Amino acid sequence: MVVSKPANNNTELPFSIENKVMKGKVISLDSQYTSVGELLFDSLKNNPDIIGQVDAISGVEDTFADLTDRTIKCALWLQRQGVGKGDIVVISSHNHLDSIVPYVAALYLGAIVNAWDYAMNVQLARYFLALSQPKVIFANEKSVAVILEAAKIELYHLKMVCFDYYPGATLFSETLKGHTESAVKNFRCREINDPNHTGLILFSSGTTGMPKGVQISHKALINALNPMAGFSLNAHVPLWFSSLYWISGSILTLKSIVSCNKKIIGPEFDEKATCEIIEKFKVTWLMLSTSMANRLARFTHLHDYDLSSLKILFTGGATMKQESQDLLKNHFSTTSIIQAYGMTELGGLCTAQLPSTISGSCGVVSANCEVKIVDIGTGEALGPNEHGELCAKTLSIMTGYLKNPEATKNTIDKDGWIHTGDLAYYNEKGEIFIVERLKELMKYRGHQITPTEIENVLQSHPAVLEVAVVGIPHPTDDEHPIAFISKIPNKEVSAEELIKMVASNLMDNCKLRGGVRFLPSLPHTHSGKISKKELKAIARTIVIH
Repeated sequence: MVVSKPANNNTELPFSIENKVMKGKVISLDSQYTSVGELLFDSLKNNPDIIGQVDAISGVEDTFADLTDRTIKCALWLQRQGVGKGDIVVISSHNHLDSIVPYVAALYLGAIVNAWDYAMNVQLARYFLALSQPKVIFANEKSVAVILEAAKIELYHLKMVCFDYYPGATLFSETLKGHTESAVKNFRCREINDPNHTGLILFSSGTTGMPKGVQISHKALINALNPMAGFSLNAHVPLWFSSLYWISGSILTLKSIVSCNKKIIGPEFDEKATCEIIEKFKVTWLMLSTSMANRLARFTHLHDYDLSSLKILFTGGATMKQESQDLLKNHFSTTSIIQAYGMTELGGLCTAQLPSTISGSCGVVSANCEVKIVDIGTGEALGPNEHGELCAKTLSIMTGYLKNPEATKNTIDKDGWIHTGDLAYYNEKGEIFIVERLKELMKYRGHQITPTEIENVLQSHPAVLEVAVVGIPHPTDDEHPIAFISKIPNKEVSAEELIKMVASNLMDNCKLRGGVRFLPSLPHTHSGKISKKELKAIARTIVIH
């Protein structure tokens, strides 16, 4: 069966459904490049006058000529340290004008870039060191101390570079000194003959366990950076807050070079600062995690700013509740609010909403992607409105997990499908809905509970900023749902009110028998998702009789 119904009288849907597989429009991504470093080098070198990035706080601008000079000099320094093809170079930093420089420089040399969470603790840094075994690390001041402590414990010798001064580390600005004019002028990128050579290692979100190293090839990166693929930045002034540790932060930063954009580099996300940056720099394209978007939707001073320049607002990282997306649509009436779905293992997004897509869905399958929903028991593809695991294929799919063939085998099946671990379904229009992470499903006396169903009800309360529901183990009932809530400033709601709200709107098994706990803010992973792993640890300390 092939389904390709018109969205309206004039427009064909950009996908088809064949044998219960949703297939995005096929777009040719033929490229002359086999090295992503060479692609970036040519884009920077051939467009010297482009303003590539602006620091939102200082107003300092960086041209492509500036970036070309710094990336070449950094690459020359890396060569002096013996860094070559296949060596791992780590970047552990927040976003600033220099954070991308060693990233691109390493790609010039055919080295493998590995982005770390700059807010990690010593335990995680030890895990990263043992897994990646990097040759050089570039880090901000916040993470240098943690990494050096981890290296000391692991007895690991490494070359440490800090973007700011830190005792025992090379100052980043020193890596740009001592290079002759002829060396800079004659620099050429290292050839990559095998397009499947790993160019980038990013870590999975680690919401339920230790992060896994996701290996992305040069070919996959080049496909992801194609202007026709995924996010389109053409002619936009973009802003995002994802660090290079996120798949969105890495891909968008590199894509802004290929697309010759002037990207705005902001501080840590804050509703007020975001509005100020949009107004000041006339930002036209904004990417927010779902958590950030939820907060922005409930920011009481939105109307104090001129945000009319904003044309597109992308959200992703977790499912945005319908109520939150509708709130954003009301505030940004002339802005396209687009919820997308993707994951690091897919090399980016695989679905995105169309203008006609209803709020709460993650859209339809994207170009050059395939999606199917399969029965969790049999693996058979399912039809509309049948719940199963979402599986996907893209042209930027990972080659596998670093040093973890077993996890790779469990994630990529023999036909090349990524098994996402997300429970989902699609409707007759091909719109896809994420129900829950399969690992997050709970049971009460044998009855399945979907935390998202409870969260949707709680999120609709005008005093609730963020909510997460997890299970408290119970000796006879399996689990009792408990809700962790952060409130909107200056708004009040009681636990009793929220418990009654759930009881009156949902089935008996969904009652908040574990109660409600208010927190000043919910913990988040540094990929922007609410950390249910941390909340489950808190829940386990609560005794239920």
